Amino acid sequence: MKWPVSKTFSVLMIAATTGLSLWARPQIPEGPMGTHFDLSGAANGFMPRDTALMVMPLTLAAITLLLWVLPYMQPKSGKLERSASVYAVSWIGVVAFLGFGHLFIVGHALGWVLSAQPLLLGPGVLFILIGNFMPKAQRNYLVGVRTPWTLSDERVWHKTHRLAGPVMMLAGLIMLGGALLLPPVYLHWVFVSAGLGSALIVVVASYFYARALKLT
Repeated sequence: MKWPVSKTFSVLMIAATTGLSLWARPQIPEGPMGTHFDLSGAANGFMPRDTALMVMPLTLAAITLLLWVLPYMQPKSGKLERSASVYAVSWIGVVAFLGFGHLFIVGHALGWVLSAQPLLLGPGVLFILIGNFMPKAQRNYLVGVRTPWTLSDERVWHKTHRLAGPVMMLAGLIMLGGALLLPPVYLHWVFVSAGLGSALIVVVASYFYARALKLT
């Protein structure tokens, strides 16, 4: 999976969300429109209709532009081409998640009966996908576990990312299990604990890998 795939997907998603907004606008009454929902799917945040319909396409356009230009702003020593698969999967995952979020927002305003379950499963699926590609990441300044120790020693980078892959996939499985089995009230803590816990493990591991390599 290379950048052209993620760029094409991103542009298509911008077009799709914009088209959905334009198609739905005449069918949605003027007034507040739900744009933020709790974990049970109930609206708890609102925007004016036209703002709500355009905020996601504009957000996707801004994210696409940022992700498109960031690789060209890297130092020459950190070429992202060596980690294109990780970058592309992260890019596509985030854009797909936001695109489905827009579908949920518009569908809710139109009175469609849509389950929030795919949105709750999204973080876990994204962690599993990125974790699967993480061991393939090569040293760069945009994606991966970028600590002072991984960026200063390629051996530490590779050891840390070989660990980061299974750790992220385990965190994703915990998130999926929580989304499928637990009441929504507990999911915030499951997501935060799994996400921050996995990050803490690999950051601390990178430090100890660096210490161990210096002692050998």
